[in-house]
Amino acid sequence: MLDLPATPVAGERPNPIESATLTDRPEDFSTPFIRVVAMARDAVVNITAESEGSYRGTRLDEYFRFFGLGRPMTQRSYGTGFIFRKDGYILTNNHVISGAERVQVTLSDDESYWAKVVGTDPATDLGVLKFEPKGDVPIIPFGHSDELQIGEWVVAIGNPFPQQGLDRTVTAGVVSAKGRKNLRFADGNVIYQNYIQTDASINPGNSGGPLLNLQGEVIGINAAISSPTGGSVGIGFAIPIDFARAVVPDLIAHGEVSRGWLGVSDIRDVPREVLEESHLSTSAITFDKVLRGSPAAAAGLKPLDIIYVYDGKTFEDANDFRFLVATTSINKKIELKLMRSGKPMTINVGIGDRSEALRAMQSPRQLPYSDEYWLGMEVSECTPELAYRLGVDCHASGGVIVTNVIPGSPAYNRNVMPGVIIVEIDKYKIKDLSDYREAVVNMKNRKKSISFIIYDTEGNTRWVGIDPRG
Repeated sequence: MLDLPATPVAGERPNPIESATLTDRPEDFSTPFIRVVAMARDAVVNITAESEGSYRGTRLDEYFRFFGLGRPMTQRSYGTGFIFRKDGYILTNNHVISGAERVQVTLSDDESYWAKVVGTDPATDLGVLKFEPKGDVPIIPFGHSDELQIGEWVVAIGNPFPQQGLDRTVTAGVVSAKGRKNLRFADGNVIYQNYIQTDASINPGNSGGPLLNLQGEVIGINAAISSPTGGSVGIGFAIPIDFARAVVPDLIAHGEVSRGWLGVSDIRDVPREVLEESHLSTSAITFDKVLRGSPAAAAGLKPLDIIYVYDGKTFEDANDFRFLVATTSINKKIELKLMRSGKPMTINVGIGDRSEALRAMQSPRQLPYSDEYWLGMEVSECTPELAYRLGVDCHASGGVIVTNVIPGSPAYNRNVMPGVIIVEIDKYKIKDLSDYREAVVNMKNRKKSISFIIYDTEGNTRWVGIDPRG
């Protein structure tokens, strides 16, 4: 009930502003977002990452640089993070802090701290920082992104356009979609993608901030937008928090992620008609190769086995299957349900260590790669006979076909497989082998990720970024 003032003096009119206090406001005027923001806002931090970049480009600076007197320019990037442990651990995006030599975090009380980069994981675009808080700090608990429903309300908090001082901006929207994959973000190095799409406004500087459910739990880490203008147009993407659950413990303990390894390659989705012929009601994958000495080989897996259950879990597609393998604990015994020649089977396999396997595969005789094996790929003209043997169709605009991939090579690490047709490299149109060789000459000294447009074995044209450093 509103507290009304005493009966006014004759001739006076009551002041409606003074007639009620903020705490008297009916609950009908509030929203569920107020409680969420009150719970989470103070745990969101502003991140400034600094590194020494190239020399300033003026003629005077070049003159001083020639005599060894030039000063490198400090490069700064800005982003968001949130505290998830009372002892000062912060979760953010890898692309916010990657390569940083100094990182400063600013809390909601405007107190700033130097933070240490504990670990980063380019494959999921996640990173962890650590600072030493002077007192008690608020945290945001992890929720469960797997439980999200399309259409569910969510709240994003971040620091858009940080140079303008718009700290801890709150936006709200719904979950627009789940499971978005094959998107080009973070320099093309994000291998494991399963993004939450939301129309909650996300802008430059929001990267690394929390996406929250109405219980005040973080269910995603805001990572990127799709926009023709560079600003929010209602298409934002967040990394599911369940990805972070699988990554953060390794980043804290080791600074990097230990990933599981099965030892099969050329993994692809099983077409719907084959699923129907096999009487399978779930998605499934198959593969063309079992690597010698791998856990798969030791367990007796064979090429063209159809796997439809992994460790008691079904999966949506080949990308989802790869992530299940990658996030399995090393040496854990898991059960695979599969079909072989139309017959159901169950096989137990002990998961290996992917990092150790790759180091073992990268023998000195394989590195460095020659022009014939640039990035670990052997290619050839796409003739009808060769395409038929590899089970693909030549692309209408030409291209070269990948005939072999060295295990552990940069191309292998981006899941490029024999049968893939390359039609473009870093905007170079590839019509034949001569175009490819010219592109190799121009690209072979590149140190950063190289953009490829490929025509894959499923008949899809897609983008892939290959990092020459592996």
